[in-house]
Amino acid sequence: MSFEITWLGQGGYLFNLGDKVLCIDPYLSNSMYNNGKYNRLLPIPIEPRELKADMIICTHDHIDHLDEATISKTNMNDILYAGPDSCQQHFRDIGIPVENIISLNRGETYELGQANIHGVFAKHTQDSIGVVIDYRDARIYLTGDSLYDERLLEVKDLSPNILICCINGRLGNMTFKEAAQLAISLDVEIAIPSHYGLIAENTEDPSKFFECLKGTSILGMELEHGVSVKIP
Repeated sequence: MSFEITWLGQGGYLFNLGDKVLCIDPYLSNSMYNNGKYNRLLPIPIEPRELKADMIICTHDHIDHLDEATISKTNMNDILYAGPDSCQQHFRDIGIPVENIISLNRGETYELGQANIHGVFAKHTQDSIGVVIDYRDARIYLTGDSLYDERLLEVKDLSPNILICCINGRLGNMTFKEAAQLAISLDVEIAIPSHYGLIAENTEDPSKFFECLKGTSILGMELEHGVSVKIP
């Protein structure tokens, strides 16, 4: 059974999982702009008010992953908002109803329709998480922001076959070489580079990541900003 994925830019994604839509880390504003620095290089692919999702997960409380300018304009009465403790507090501060806030810390799981959503370790902030989406035959591991750490390999217990991994190599994230090594160590079938191309001060060339995968059985896949792709 296939699923559909749309890259929203930076570390943000939409996953169409049958009768449910999951959104992770949407950054749909230019909140990071600071006197000529951290300006968006790409247009906003969808306005926050038009974001159709059953659940939004924020992996940690940094502005390009939990963006108040984005979250506050989504339909806060109908969408579930999940994340680690620090994100939950920010959700409450924004004004999201308490009944719509879901705990997703490391080691916690939430059932969303036909998918099981797992919070896993990430080495970035004190309680940042990665996410594993278990949907039919697909087990998608999205690292979120993370430095390389041997504890990332603990997701082997969940048998991921698709990896979505940061490659930018700065500001608390692993390099493209480390990301490729993670893909090889986890023996995934598909590896998708993430967290590049949106901010000039914090990007990387994904071709370097794909070069590191040459000679392996791993399919390196580059997503196009704002374009939905069906993954078999």
